[in-house]
Amino acid sequence: MLRQIGVWEDRGRNVGADLETSLTLADTAEEHAAMLSVHVHQPYFGSLRVRVAGREQTLYVGKHAFRDLKGPHSVVSWEADVGSLFYSDALTWEARRGLTGTIRRRRQLDVADRTLHRLTDLYDDEAGGDTGGREQVLVRRLSEASTTAMRDVVETLQPEQNGAMRSPAGQPVVIQGAAGSGKTTIGFHRLAWLAHPDRGVHQASPTNLLVLMPNAVLARYAARVLPGLNLQGVAVTTPEAWALSFLGIEKMEVTDRTLSLLLNDHDTGRRKAAWRRGKALGDARMLAVVQRHLAGKTLAQVERLSLNTAAVVRGERRALVLDSPRLRDLLSDVLTRSPLEGYRAAFRAALEEETLSRLRVPDEEITLVSRQLAQELTGLVGKTFAGMLPVSEGRRLLTDEGALRAAAEGVLDERTIRILLSDPLAGISRPRRSHVDVTELPVVLAVAALLDGLGRREGRVLTPYDHIVLDEGQDYAPLLYRLLARAARPGHLTVLGDSSQGVAGFKGPANWGEVQAALGGVDRVTVRTLSRTYRSTRQITELGARIARTYNPDASVIGVDREGAEVERLSGGSLAVLSARAVGGMLAAGHRNIALVTRRAADAERLAADLQFEDVDARPITTEQARYEGGVVVLPVNLAKGLEFDGCVVVGADAGTYDPAVPFESRLLYVAASRGLHALALVAQGTLHPLLAGDADPVTP
Repeated sequence: MLRQIGVWEDRGRNVGADLETSLTLADTAEEHAAMLSVHVHQPYFGSLRVRVAGREQTLYVGKHAFRDLKGPHSVVSWEADVGSLFYSDALTWEARRGLTGTIRRRRQLDVADRTLHRLTDLYDDEAGGDTGGREQVLVRRLSEASTTAMRDVVETLQPEQNGAMRSPAGQPVVIQGAAGSGKTTIGFHRLAWLAHPDRGVHQASPTNLLVLMPNAVLARYAARVLPGLNLQGVAVTTPEAWALSFLGIEKMEVTDRTLSLLLNDHDTGRRKAAWRRGKALGDARMLAVVQRHLAGKTLAQVERLSLNTAAVVRGERRALVLDSPRLRDLLSDVLTRSPLEGYRAAFRAALEEETLSRLRVPDEEITLVSRQLAQELTGLVGKTFAGMLPVSEGRRLLTDEGALRAAAEGVLDERTIRILLSDPLAGISRPRRSHVDVTELPVVLAVAALLDGLGRREGRVLTPYDHIVLDEGQDYAPLLYRLLARAARPGHLTVLGDSSQGVAGFKGPANWGEVQAALGGVDRVTVRTLSRTYRSTRQITELGARIARTYNPDASVIGVDREGAEVERLSGGSLAVLSARAVGGMLAAGHRNIALVTRRAADAERLAADLQFEDVDARPITTEQARYEGGVVVLPVNLAKGLEFDGCVVVGADAGTYDPAVPFESRLLYVAASRGLHALALVAQGTLHPLLAGDADPVTP
């Protein structure tokens, strides 16, 4: 590898027929050298001894493919089809020309700084087959300290993770996994797999990929894995930030008044009403409601319009009249087709085609005549869709009872219509500045998608994304799923989620079947389940499983058999004192990245201030603008979701904070208790939550 880099960096060897060609060759060679040089210290992490047609050879697997043109050495990339053999349990595969290949040995190689530090056989047919080495390697890696970024798992992908990651390209896939199952990491690795040339027509360009995550803190945390996967240029953001950017209303404030009510209001009736309305706003049927609303309004407006124009064709002036019935017919055809480019552009194209046909314009004059008609056609389209802005039109539909009932007739039942017309959030304050709420954003986006299309904006042109990944998919509205399916290439959608972690379930689907229906049907969407969780020790995983089963009987949380410290239970005293004691113990045990997870943002702010008097420096993370940089932090449970820490302290782990009678509260508790890798402490001022109760350690005055 060093020899090849030397050849590439020798500009004297990269000489072309002229100066321009020479410079191009030299620059390309230097780029190759730069890409390869970062892998010299760890050129591979695995090897395969294979037998094909009576001949045995050793294949090395690494993060970067390499072929030594002057020797027998080569490294295959982990994303390649051959690279998949290292991760799977399969012992045979179809090799070239119909031949069958056989795996003789799989071996894990721990290489760093160009030195082999450890060798572990995962499978060896001469030693009896499976050696149990894969589990040994996994436990060693899981026992390492956490980092301030999501880690890549290229070296330790488990067979079921590899299978989910390599689900057939071009078909939507839902990857269900418990907290710590690696589903988010698998989503990023799937993008790297899609970017590999072996994907053929489904190959994706990193700059044309989109990853949507539930909050900006997690988005920044996760995006740090991208350079190591050679995925520079991938857009990683939140659904709200992406939608505002697409709509061109970035300065508008985004609110989540429903979540605020659920987190702060103890009135069960209001919480249920807010939950139901959030669900109704995100119902997949709302796309049909928006379609009917826009159709009714545009058809009513075109009734008052007509086109009376003329153009010079073959040297003679030809007149043309399109009366309102004909305009209505053209528009009706567009509305029926629901074109992906949007009603506005499709109606403009239909008008142009109609006028050119009626004027009998020859092919050679189409461009010239189109220019003559452009201003009038654009003006007519503008009048047809006058006053239709996504935010105002979406709100008009949701607040005008007559408009909503007319559009929803035959689509929504009376109960759903009444829920939509209700206002359970009347007591939650609104910002004084211009704003849009997360629950109404899918409807607003639907208006924009139907009027002007949806996708990746390049200037004034919209193109479909090569692939879209939705993380925490249990919290995305079915309506949003329908819209995102229009924004990507057909079938290029990956959903990552856990039905047990629906913190924002008022927006999400009732089950994955609802997502399948929104994306085209059960037969068109694959659901893969990751059966194991890898994040935490046995003690932490068992506690999380106990919580999840109380509200989701089908929850399956099976952990790796990794022993750790017992869960620490501290109750009957000051939260600050107990929390400081828990943090001190974790620091003494060698843990450096520790999170104190509270129920609300206000609780986090207050606790961070109180901890200073207990000689604990804990940085509060209470808004999405904050960045997680390691150390001891205090953050609310809704911002902790997706993050992982060496140690976690659940502060306020009692029934008064997490109401046992409300499933939503148990979901929050599950998320909070599943953040720690190696240590977990439960802190309550009074009695611990019944799901967490054990022998609480007494507080020393």
